[in-house]
Amino acid sequence: MLDFLDYMNGVINHAQGYIADLQKDIDHYVNSGKWVDDMDKLAYEMNQVAIKAAEKATEEAKKEDAITLIQALKQVDLSSEVIFEKVLHSYEDDLSSDEIKKLVEENY
Repeated sequence: MLDFLDYMNGVINHAQGYIADLQKDIDHYVNSGKWVDDMDKLAYEMNQVAIKAAEKATEEAKKEDAITLIQALKQVDLSSEVIFEKVLHSYEDDLSSDEIKKLVEENY
């Protein structure tokens, strides 16, 4: 166990045994090209996660902006129907009609 912990800390001082076999297996994996494929797959997956997170953050920001607009229009005594139409016009490319209707209902 101590040899393995040394290995994990970068200390490789065994020419034979489990640690030597482990290093040979790792070297074979890295040199086989499979490592490159696996790293490419990992990079792709991480990129997909980042894209989804960015999309979600953008959607949340649009909702917050729409809520701010709803509250501002409410302060000038517009009806909920008029506010819905104005918010729909401003955010129809970013939010669905149902999402906007729900936001107006929740924040009017």
